[in-house]
Amino acid sequence: MSEASAILLCLKRSRPRAALGCIVLASALPIIPLMVRWLTNNVSLMVLAVLLAFFVWGVGSLQQDPIVENTVSAPVIIATPPAADQVISTSTLPSTVTVRIRAPQSTFESLGADGVQVPLDLSKLGVGQHVVKLEPVIRASPALLLSSRPLTASVTIEQITEARVPVRVVVEGTPAIGYQAQPYSVEPTQVTVIGTKQIVSRITSAVAVISVEGARSAVEQTVRLVARDRDNNPVSNVSITPSAVVVRVPMEQLSNFKDLAVRVRPTGQPAEGYAITSISASPQVVTVFGPRNAIQQLPGFIDTLEVSVAGATQDVEQRVGLNVPPNVSPIAENMTVLVRVRIEPQQGALTVSRRPIVIGITETLKVKVSPLVVDIVLAGPQPTLKRLTQDSVRVEVDATGLGVGVHQLTPKVIAPEGVAVQSVIPTTVQIEVTDAEGGSAQGQGGAARSQAP
Repeated sequence: MSEASAILLCLKRSRPRAALGCIVLASALPIIPLMVRWLTNNVSLMVLAVLLAFFVWGVGSLQQDPIVENTVSAPVIIATPPAADQVISTSTLPSTVTVRIRAPQSTFESLGADGVQVPLDLSKLGVGQHVVKLEPVIRASPALLLSSRPLTASVTIEQITEARVPVRVVVEGTPAIGYQAQPYSVEPTQVTVIGTKQIVSRITSAVAVISVEGARSAVEQTVRLVARDRDNNPVSNVSITPSAVVVRVPMEQLSNFKDLAVRVRPTGQPAEGYAITSISASPQVVTVFGPRNAIQQLPGFIDTLEVSVAGATQDVEQRVGLNVPPNVSPIAENMTVLVRVRIEPQQGALTVSRRPIVIGITETLKVKVSPLVVDIVLAGPQPTLKRLTQDSVRVEVDATGLGVGVHQLTPKVIAPEGVAVQSVIPTTVQIEVTDAEGGSAQGQGGAARSQAP
């Protein structure tokens, strides 16, 4: 169909208002072939223009965010450990892997502390020796992994096992002179060790070390355990349940030794307006030895030589000897004690003597107290001190639960409100408990209560 025929057909079929479109079409028909030919002849130029536009955009982007290469250290993370009954015994796993990365500068800036990691999944390896790949994971893009070192590592996984082993106690140190450590007790006597089969098979005991250096009475401690092999070498990488035990080492005094409380013997009175507020000795207890018969007849105390405080207006500190009974000797030759007598301006102080009252003893037992009388240094308002009676100040010794034997106890002083107990001389008293044999401990206590000041 010719161009003229197409225009006539358009005019015949079109409404009057559409005739204008036919006329515009008629004017454009000669141009269409020219446009088609131009596009056909210039396709290469159009493609080149598009590529040039992309090139210019890329150059601009690289200037703002250049591509760089950096080396980073990626931590090795065990993301999934072995099974619960397995453990890593040995490995060559490094703490970090050196990673070389190529990426835009903005990518490196967006990487945080854990932006590059080497996660490991060890849950499916099983028991044995394995070689695992160290594959870095970059948690930012775009980025290209260029290299990493090392590439692999070895891991040995072993089965966890447990065993029951005995607790062995090692007693260290030497008790005080005249004392001897008795067989210890430990609770529990067995513990569970948990570790790899190879390590657990080496363990023969769990050792608790306790010191009795200088001990005069039973030593009881909670001691942490250390796993050891047959050669007594410590074994590490193992857990112990429970990790600690309670160890008790009793002490027994030898029959020809005895501990005696030191009793200071002050003489004279301080200057007018001053008073003794406390008396102490160091050491407070000394040990003597001698024939068994002589030791058994000793009271529970030993006196110092006289310490004069006559006219004193300040503290008296003096090293003095002991009034040692015949046939016995202190453990140290020419032994002395350091006596401190505190002298203070007299607010109100008074030294009284009382016989200890034994409480808590049953009717099937009787007691003997040594010394029979203790000295008590009291302080308080003068009127209160002047009104004190025999019953105002009492000394009690609690023997509740004690069995037959000799015991050193600390007396308890009961004084009126407002009156302070500065010191008790001696600081401990000896209680000898024996079977009643027709006598009454209660009667002994009653006799103590009736003693006059």
